[in-house]
Amino acid sequence: MYPLLKMNKRKIIENTRAIITRAENHGINITAITKCTGGNVEIAQAFLDGGATAIGDSRIKNLKNLAVLPCEKWLIRVPMLSECSHTVAYTNLSLNSEMKTIRHLNAAAKAQGKTHGILLMLDLGDLREGYFIGDGDKHQEEVDRLIFENLKNLDRDIQEILSMKNIDLRGIGTNVTCVGGTIPHPDTFKAFFKVKQALKDKYQLSCEIVSGGNSSAWYLVENETIPNEINNLRLGDVILFGRESAYFHSYDYLHQDAFILDVEIIEIRHKPSFPIGEIGRNAFGNIPVFQDTGIRRRAICGLGRQDTEPEHLFPITPGIKIESYSSDHLILDITDAQENYDIGDIISFRCDYMGALYAATSDYVEKIIIND
Repeated sequence: MYPLLKMNKRKIIENTRAIITRAENHGINITAITKCTGGNVEIAQAFLDGGATAIGDSRIKNLKNLAVLPCEKWLIRVPMLSECSHTVAYTNLSLNSEMKTIRHLNAAAKAQGKTHGILLMLDLGDLREGYFIGDGDKHQEEVDRLIFENLKNLDRDIQEILSMKNIDLRGIGTNVTCVGGTIPHPDTFKAFFKVKQALKDKYQLSCEIVSGGNSSAWYLVENETIPNEINNLRLGDVILFGRESAYFHSYDYLHQDAFILDVEIIEIRHKPSFPIGEIGRNAFGNIPVFQDTGIRRRAICGLGRQDTEPEHLFPITPGIKIESYSSDHLILDITDAQENYDIGDIISFRCDYMGALYAATSDYVEKIIIND
């Protein structure tokens, strides 16, 4: 059945091994992230086969599926209050920034006879989760006041956390690039490391984990500018797709084609390249723009935005161009394709992170693991 997402286990193992080897040279442990594959157990096992010792995901449902694997498991999204009990049951550690949630985790851990690990998340300016502490530089007066207030709150909250019998504060973490698009630089972490030092000086707390971000920080490893204090990265994109997410640079020692999406042709017709009639909004509420290139040979495939994000698919066959798409149809210009297609033929696309994420978590896309 199509569409069909093929996930290459061998290539993912090789990518994992290459990443972990380079990270270890800098004293960095890797938490391999499975959320792009919907918590697929075989892909998580590929991470472990490649040398990873910890798995992370943003969904408790996925982590529950991974319970069979003998490794540490992280919830990499701040837990919802409604899932604190499951967070303790199915993970060893979660990322946190709200005291109310941490209190619920402590109560859940006590009820289950466990100790639950947490990382306190610090926001250096990307404006996602965490205590907003900035990057250590001077900013607008109102921003600096907010940072000062947050640092006071952080100190107060740490005192309460350290008094909890069922919570283990294992370190600090931060995130970049995901929301604000801020790119990490070595000096980005000044405030981050000041908190680390304060934990040591005031509370004699040596951070076991100093997690410096995601795949957007990998380029700092590559150019050997990642600060020595960072000893953990949470990586999915660069392992699965061979590309860091700050500048979208791909590495020749990594596979970029571990995820291939096959789609089936349901119609082939010659049609004008410019619509006839007044152009209004399309199925997604946008006003489309077209270029008149004459009559073209167009193929429609049984795939749409309900299945994945077509803008994140890349045809493997030279000469194919993605023309447009709707909820259920992918329209291709195959006039210049280097293969001669017919109804029922299969066209293959390489996926990037978003293309694979949507396809892997869609009920309408079949998934298989391959090893070639």
